[in-house]
Order: sequence, then structure tokens, then C-alpha cells
Amino acid sequence: MKKSKIIPCIGILLFIISIIQVLILKQAHYYILFSIGALIILSQIYNKISKQKLFQSWTKKQFSLFLIILLITCIIIDKIGISSGYWIYPLYNTLFDEILKFPFEWLVPFLYLMYSMLIGQKIFEKYNFKKTTSLILGLIIFTTIAGIITEAFNIQIFSWKILSMPISNIKIGEFFIIFQTIGYWLMAIIPYILYKLIGRVKWL
Repeated sequence: MKKSKIIPCIGILLFIISIIQVLILKQAHYYILFSIGALIILSQIYNKISKQKLFQSWTKKQFSLFLIILLITCIIIDKIGISSGYWIYPLYNTLFDEILKFPFEWLVPFLYLMYSMLIGQKIFEKYNFKKTTSLILGLIIFTTIAGIITEAFNIQIFSWKILSMPISNIKIGEFFIIFQTIGYWLMAIIPYILYKLIGRVKWL
């Protein structure tokens, strides 16, 4: 089987296993395989519809710097969110949970949410929307959908639990409106801005 077919299959398999983990086994760390699977699937979709892959022309130093800064950003955001009383991790109690959480349940989700936005951008560009308009529509529609799917599985076990949000605590069922919109949009925008900035650093 060609590599182009094996990689998407791995992503789908990991995603299916994560669904079993959350729905049947009730494992809080289901989100690791969920995120990796989603990243593989969405990055492969993006590569199919885009003329150029993300990070294709980057050096190892650029990619390493991107990951390090993004990881540090994730840690800072999480610590601020917890200390502000916005969310908790009901089932996470050990250092091992923390070690798993930041790279796999923060950094990787930031990346698959960014890919969801960029997939939307490419699709809207094919219908002759301007680049900026396409990016905004991709964020509002595709990233929001990705966020709803993410949260729909999370509320089955509460790997994380949202307690409150700034601006408004309006909810639809278990879904905080602010978190499902601005929250998830920021998780796509932050890595995208970082990607653009580091892409301009030519001396690395």
C-alpha cells in the first residue's frame, strides 16, 4: 500500500480507537489519540487540496522553534485558565497526566484546529472568495465545526471541564458559547500567527 494511503488510514484508525476509549472504556486520555488522528486526517486533507504543504520549506530549526514556542504558549494559557477558574481537569491528578497533557492534548489540538481553518480557506478560495475572507469563513465555519465535534466527545467523560468563561457564561446544553467560538478560534489563530512569523525568520 502506498504511503499516501497508509498515513490517512493510520489517522482514521487512531481516531476510531479514541472514540472507543471515550465512549466504551471511559478513558480520560482518549484525547491523545483523538488529537493525533484528527491532525493526521486534516493535514492529509489539506495536502490534497493545497498546492503546497505547510512547513514544507522550513528548516529543522524553524520547525523546532515553532513547536517550542507553541508548547510554552499552551502551558501559559492553561495555567492562566486554571488559575482564573475557567476550567479544570477532573480526572488528571499526576505528573504523568501533565506530561501527556501539554504536547498531545494542547499542542496537537492547536495544530489540527489550525488545519481545519486552512482547509476552509482553501475551499472558499476555490469559489473565488478573497484570501482574507476565505480565512475568516474557514475559521468561523470549519474551526467551529471541529470545536463542536471535539467538545461533543469530551462531554462524555470530561477530560477537561469548562466551569465559566469571560464575557458570558451562556450555554447550550453543556456547550459554553464563548468557548465554542472565541475559544476554539483562538486555538486555530495562535499557531497560524506563529507559523507566519517564524516563516519569515530566514536566518534559522
